[in-house]
Parts: sequence; structure tokens; C-alpha cells
Amino acid sequence: MTNHKKYYADRFACYPDVVDVISFREMMGGIGDTYARRLIHEGRVKHIFIKPHYWIFKQSIIDYLLSTDFTNSRLGRRRYGSKI
Repeated sequence: MTNHKKYYADRFACYPDVVDVISFREMMGGIGDTYARRLIHEGRVKHIFIKPHYWIFKQSIIDYLLSTDFTNSRLGRRRYGSKI
């Protein structure tokens, strides 16, 4: 798991520690705005809301990408197949 965490930390090194929704969508592989906001509203990624913007923590995105919630989701199955 540490290798995966290091992989994402290196991959996202160019992003700041807190990103907006547009950067969050890019980091997640180009997901749609509605799906990104659903992840935020359901509390799957840690965020703060400063009117009118959501700010998502980079570490929270990495934790979500490594979670079983992500690998069991349709997006995770599409990205990694059914082997994980």
C-alpha cells in the first residue's frame, strides 16, 4: 500500500495541498462535475466549503483512490478491472 501511496504522492506533486473542484476532477482522471460533487457531498473526500467554492485536500484524494470504496465503484472497476 505504501508503494501506491508514494505513486500518487509523486503523481500529484505538482498540485497544491488543497485543490478546487476542477483540479480534483483532473486528479481523478477527468470525472464529471456531477460525480465530483456527489463524492464531496457524500463525504467520501475531506473538503472545506468557503462560499462559493469547495476546496478538497490532496491527501484525502489519495486516501480515497486507495480505499476499497473507490476500487469497488464503477470508476475503480473500469480503471483496475475486477482483479482488485
